[in-house]
Order: sequence, then structure tokens, then C-alpha cells
Amino acid sequence: MTDPIEVLTADEVAKLLRVDRKTVYEAAQRGELPHRRLGRRLIFERGSVLRWLRQADVTIAQ
Repeated sequence: MTDPIEVLTADEVAKLLRVDRKTVYEAAQRGELPHRRLGRRLIFERGSVLRWLRQADVTIAQ
């Protein structure tokens, strides 16, 4: 049996990365932060966000 995918909201990603929610939306809009759109909402897979963070060669400014 596979592990369930942990999905995060933009607010939860912001808290995880210690940045403002607006920064999360902007990074997603620029295509920098992996996400999916579910209706009007953006959702983020926790594992993808953590992989992105480890591989990112950018500094996210608040």
C-alpha cells in the first residue's frame, strides 16, 4: 500500500517556509514552486515542496 500524499494549502506552505502567503503565491505564479490548481485554490504536495526547497538555488525574500 502506498503512503497517502500530504497536501498543503498556501498558508501551510508559507508557515513551513517561514515566508508570507503572498510570497508563496508569487513563487507559484512564476512557476518556481511546484503546485496544482484545484478550482480557484492552489494546493501543494509537501514532498514536492521539500524537494524544491532542497534543490532551489534561490533565496525567497519576505
